[in-house]
Amino acid sequence: MMTLSPLIRTCFRSSRSVPLRTLLLIFGIALGVAGVIAIDIAKTSVSKSFNLSTAALTSRSTHQIMGNDFSIPQSLFTRVRTGAGIPKSAPVISRLVKVPQMDGRTLTFMGIDPFSEKNFRQTRFTESGRGEDLAFGTALAQGTGLVMDRDLALKHGLDQGSELTLLLGERQEKTRIAALADGKTSSGAFQGLLLADIALAQELLGMGDRITRIDLVLDSPEQMTLVKGLLAPGQVIVETDQRNRTIRGLSLSFETSLTAFSMLVLFMGIFLIYNTVSFSVSSRRRLNGTLRALGATRKEIFLAVEAEVITYALVGSVLGMGLGILLGKGAVQVVCATVSDMYYTLTVSQTHITSFTLFKGGVTGIGATLVSSIMPALNAAHTPPVTLMQKSAAESAMAGGIPNLTAAGCLIIGVALYIFHGSAAGMGLVFTGVFMVFAGSSLLAPALITGMARMMTRLTGLAEKRGMGPTWIIARMAVMNIRRSLSRTSVLIASLMVVISVYLGIDTMTRSFRLSLTDWVDGHIGGDIHLSSLDELSPALDKGLLEQIKAMDGVEAVSAYNIHKRFSSKSGEVHLFSYIQDLSLKEWTWLSPRANQGDKNSVNPLLDEGWILVSEIFARQNNLLPESGSAARVTMETLEGVKSFSVVGIFRDFFMGGGRVIVSRKAMARYWGKDDITAMQVFVRRDDRANKAVAIAGIIPKIREMADHPEMLRIRSGPRIKSRILSVFDKTFVITIALQALTALVALTGIVNSVTALILERSREIGILRACGAEPGQIRSLVVWECGVCGFMAGLLALPLGILLSWVLVDVVNFRSFGWTYEIRLSAVTMAQALGFSTLAALAAGIIPALKAGQIPVAQALRME
Repeated sequence: MMTLSPLIRTCFRSSRSVPLRTLLLIFGIALGVAGVIAIDIAKTSVSKSFNLSTAALTSRSTHQIMGNDFSIPQSLFTRVRTGAGIPKSAPVISRLVKVPQMDGRTLTFMGIDPFSEKNFRQTRFTESGRGEDLAFGTALAQGTGLVMDRDLALKHGLDQGSELTLLLGERQEKTRIAALADGKTSSGAFQGLLLADIALAQELLGMGDRITRIDLVLDSPEQMTLVKGLLAPGQVIVETDQRNRTIRGLSLSFETSLTAFSMLVLFMGIFLIYNTVSFSVSSRRRLNGTLRALGATRKEIFLAVEAEVITYALVGSVLGMGLGILLGKGAVQVVCATVSDMYYTLTVSQTHITSFTLFKGGVTGIGATLVSSIMPALNAAHTPPVTLMQKSAAESAMAGGIPNLTAAGCLIIGVALYIFHGSAAGMGLVFTGVFMVFAGSSLLAPALITGMARMMTRLTGLAEKRGMGPTWIIARMAVMNIRRSLSRTSVLIASLMVVISVYLGIDTMTRSFRLSLTDWVDGHIGGDIHLSSLDELSPALDKGLLEQIKAMDGVEAVSAYNIHKRFSSKSGEVHLFSYIQDLSLKEWTWLSPRANQGDKNSVNPLLDEGWILVSEIFARQNNLLPESGSAARVTMETLEGVKSFSVVGIFRDFFMGGGRVIVSRKAMARYWGKDDITAMQVFVRRDDRANKAVAIAGIIPKIREMADHPEMLRIRSGPRIKSRILSVFDKTFVITIALQALTALVALTGIVNSVTALILERSREIGILRACGAEPGQIRSLVVWECGVCGFMAGLLALPLGILLSWVLVDVVNFRSFGWTYEIRLSAVTMAQALGFSTLAALAAGIIPALKAGQIPVAQALRME
C-alpha cells in the first residue's frame, strides 16, 4: 500500500508534461461556469430592475382598483375614502414618458395626492442650494413641477428648476424640476420615476377628472366587501402582487429560455471535461498499471485522479467567475433591452451580482467536473494492473460492452422522450431530459461508429481494388485505426457530436422562429402604407380620411381598424382589435367546428353574433387550450361587467403583453365604448407592386395633403415597419448567436485536445510504421485522414441529434416558456454547414498533431524504457 501524496504528485507531474491538455480542461470548466453565471446575472438583474421599476409604483398597497380602459373617475376615490371608510387609499396616475433632456430615456410619470400618501410612499426631498429637507407633502403640494431622484438628475446635468420636456408619442409637454429625492432613502426605487401632484399630472396628460387607479391597503375581508359594493361595471379590484406576477410572468418566459441556453453551455462544458479527463486517464494507463503493481490500491488511484481534477476544477471555476461577470454585464444590457421592448418597460436597469450567483456558478463547475471525472477515475481504479499496461485490453472491453452501452443509450433516450411528452414536466425536468438525450446518444456512439467504419472500410477497399492510388490505402488505414481505437475515438466523436448538435439545434430553432415571424408579419402587417395618430392620448383618425384614401388612384384596398389596450385581471394588458375590413392572413392553431376551417364567410358572421378570436398567448394565460372542445369560452372585463364570450378560433400570434383579442365593431362599441379608427393599412394596386417603393413614395404625400391635421399623422411604409419589428425580435437572438460562437470554440478546443492525446498514445505505432518504410508525408496524411473521418462521423451523428434538440427547443422549451407555436423549418444548407464545420474543424485541429507525428524519430518511438 502506498501513501496518497506521492500518487497525487505523480498525477500533477504527468499533467504538467502536457500543458495544452491541462489548459483545455481548465478552459472547459471555466466555460461552463461562465455561461451559468452570466445568464444568472442577467436574470437576477432583470428581476431586480423589475422590482425597482414597480416598487415606487405599488409600494405598500395590497390591492388596486383598476378600470377596464386603465382609467377611472376620480370621484370613485372620494366614495372609497368616505363612503366605504377606507383611510388607507390613494389616487394614482401612471404613464410612461420619454425625456429628451435625459437622452430620450423612458421614465414613469406618476401623479399622486400628497395628503393620501403617508401609507404608501415615503421619501425625503431637498431644496437645492439650501440643504433644507422638505416634507413629502410640501414638495408635491406646491404643484410647481416634478420631483425626481437626485442621482438621476445629476447624472444628466439637471438640478432643481431645470426644464423638462415630456414626450407622449410626438406630443410635447413642458414642465420643470421642483425638488430632488434623496437617493439614500428611495433605495433606487425612484431612479425611473417622475413624481407630480395629481392635479398637475391630470393637466399635463389631459385626463380631466380621471385617474389611472386607486391604491389600497385593506386590513380585513369586510373592507374588501365594502369596496366591491362601490364598483361600477368595467371597474375591478385586483391584488397588487397578483398583477405584478402577471406582468413579471411575461419576462420570466424569456428568462426561462435563457436558462435553457445556459444549460446547453454547461452540457457542452461537461462533455469537454469528460473528453479531456478520459484522455488524460487513458494516456496514463501504463503509469497507473505500474503504480498498481508497486502496491497502490484502487481507492488511492481513484482519489489521486479526483484530487488532480478537483484542483483544476477550482482554478477553472475561479476563472469562470471572472469571465462570467464580464459576460454577465454585457448580457444584462441585452436582456433588459429585450424585456423592455417586448414585455414590460424597465425604467430602472441595474447590473446585480450576488454572492449566491458566484457560489452557484462555482459549485456548478466543481460538481460538473466531479460528475464528468467519476467514470474515467473508476475505470483507472478498477482495472487490473496487467490490463492497465495493455492498450488492447481497453479495446477488447469496449468491443464486448457495445451491446450493453447500446441498450443503456436506447433506454435513457426513451425516458427523455417520455419526459418531453409529459405535460406536467417542469422546466428543470425538461433540462434533465436534454442532458439524458446527450448522454444516451453518446452511449449509442460506439455502435454507430462501428457500423459507419465497416461501411467506409468497404468503400475505401473497393476504391483501392480499382487502383485509385495510394491515397485510398491510407484512407482505409485511417478508418480501420478509428475502429481499432474505439475506446478513445468514440469519446472524441461523441463529444464533437454533442457540440455540433447544439450548434445545429440552436440554428434550426432560430431560423424556424425568424421565418415564422416573417410569415406572421407579412400576414398581419401586410399593408404597404400604415397610418396612425401621433397623439397617444387621442389616437382616433378622421373617419372621412378612410373614404378619401379608398378613392385614390393607385390604392387597391384599405384595412381600417382600431386598437385599444384593455385591462384583464388574468392577462394584464390586452390588445383589443376590431376591423372595418380585415385583410390579414391568420394561421389557426385551433378552430371551433362552426368556423369551417377559418373561412371568412363563416368566421365574420360568428363575430357579428358576439364571438371572438384570441391569440395563443391570451388563450394560454386564460387556460383556453385547443383541447377545450367546441364550446370554448372565456371571460373578459367590459363596461357591462364581466362577460363570457364564445371563441371562434385561436390564431398564431407574436403580439406581446397579455395577447390579442379580435371582436366585431358592434361588440367593441357596446362592451368597450369604442367606435373609432386608430389605424389603417393601405394596399397599393397590384399593377404597381413591381415598383412598390415608387408607388408608396407617390401616395404618402397625397395622403398628407388630404389630412386635416397632417402634423399629427404618422405615416410609415410597410417595409419599414416590418424591418423594425424584425429588428426588435432579433435582439432575442443575440445570446443565441453568442452561444453558437462558444459552440464553435468548444468544438475546436475539444478536438485539438483529443487529437493531440491520440497522437501521443500512438507514438509507438507510428514508429513501427516508419520502421516499415512509411514516409513522414504518409504519416501526416494518415493523421489528417483520421481527423477528417472522425469529424465527418461526428457531423453525421449530430444531424439527427440536432434535429431532436431543435424539436425540444421549439415544441417543449419555447412553447412552455412563451406559449407560441411555430413550425420547425429544416434547412439542407444548415445541415450541410454543420457537417462541413465538423469535418473542417477536425481537419484544422489535426494539422499541428499531424506535423508533429511526421517528425517523431523512429528510435525514440520504438524505445521501451
